[in-house]
Amino acid sequence: MFNRKVMLALMSVLLITVFIVSACSSTKATTAPVAPSGGTTIDKTASVEIWIDAAREASAGKFATAYPDKGKLVKLTTTDYGQLPQKILFWNNVGGGWPDGSFSGPGIVPLINDVAHSYLGDLAPFVSKDIINGFAPGSLGNCWDGAKLYCLRNDLAQEVLYYNAPLLKEYGYSIPATYEDWAALGAKSVKEHPDVTFIMGEKNQFFFQMLHSTQCPDQQILGPGSIRINAVHDNCKKATQWMDSGVAGGWLSITDLFSADSSTTVQNNKWLFMPGPSWLGDYVIVGTYFTKEDLAAGKGKGVIGVAPMPKWVGQTQPYVFWWGGAAWVMSRHTKNPQLVADFLVYMTTDVIKEQGTYPAYMPAAQEWLKGMSAKVQYEDPVKTGQVWTSEAAHMWAKGTESPVDTWGVWGPIQSLIDAKDKTAQTYTMALDLYQKALLDQAGKLGYQPVTDGLDP
Repeated sequence: MFNRKVMLALMSVLLITVFIVSACSSTKATTAPVAPSGGTTIDKTASVEIWIDAAREASAGKFATAYPDKGKLVKLTTTDYGQLPQKILFWNNVGGGWPDGSFSGPGIVPLINDVAHSYLGDLAPFVSKDIINGFAPGSLGNCWDGAKLYCLRNDLAQEVLYYNAPLLKEYGYSIPATYEDWAALGAKSVKEHPDVTFIMGEKNQFFFQMLHSTQCPDQQILGPGSIRINAVHDNCKKATQWMDSGVAGGWLSITDLFSADSSTTVQNNKWLFMPGPSWLGDYVIVGTYFTKEDLAAGKGKGVIGVAPMPKWVGQTQPYVFWWGGAAWVMSRHTKNPQLVADFLVYMTTDVIKEQGTYPAYMPAAQEWLKGMSAKVQYEDPVKTGQVWTSEAAHMWAKGTESPVDTWGVWGPIQSLIDAKDKTAQTYTMALDLYQKALLDQAGKLGYQPVTDGLDP
């Protein structure tokens, strides 16, 4: 079975943590030196350079086979695209060298859309409306800035609710429709089945899911150079109070889902609910908890149910976090934007069907889902695919990944909670620490964040 380090290494290749593009403007934006103006003359015969990662080498190489005339003009560079923001600043200073397009990773898109980098080019004139409309509802929401389209989504990693289908049926429990229902069922389960873990929540990740569920504005991009950090908003406290209640009541276990202990819990059939991203069932439940050989022998077969995440009373829909997913971007400096756009469309709508994670482009996703019948760990593979599709529309776009490294900020605070430190005895108490740490990190990046309000 895979250990956590191996699995996280795999996820770093297959699943790139969420990204965001600026959505609206703010009068409190900090300014930085303006990058060179575009002013590029379009040349439809110009060659282009596209940055890719190693995981996409094979699929990207197929573009030249599918479109030989176009392919001969495309140079693919396999590199560490995490260097892109820093190198853009250098290229801005020397007046050249920018790649024409790139696969983008954690927090990169917001960084390269500020006034200092000023890298992103508008894809809207070069991608057909039919293609744009084919992406999952809301999945391009964070790619738009007014009428400008600054990225195309590669894949999605929307949160869903995994559950132990046979055990839930045995206990006579129903899937909770609301967080309030979930808490009440948890209190009941602890009394009736104290040896069974009611909710297995991944350390760090579940915290962010809960913040998204209540539309907590711990980080929101307001426009180029402007962000909001308001982790002490009442919505944030609502989420953490629910978590505190669950931990105190024994129905919420914040754990390491990649650990041997979690594997043992699942293999011994001592769990009920496990919220997680769409890839969890394919790469952790199978791979960490059960091997393919286990499934072939009947162990773990048909155990995993998948349902939408709950909503809160008063909400019209759930709002979910996403742990993974990536995007493709185009440079505003390119001389051949149509060719770059054609390549990005190919990667996000065609060969994406061959990749291991849920495509953002819905026609490709439907093709991808045809392979679900082979995934025998699920109680109902077809229903699982339908849930993944429905939850793709429930990702909270305004809960954005800003240039501030929220995971890096939160990790040490979670450790204080684990250690029962007097400064962070509960998740709600820890929000003040989280707010301060976010502001400190934002200041180091040159931001002066807005610290009040909410953009729902």
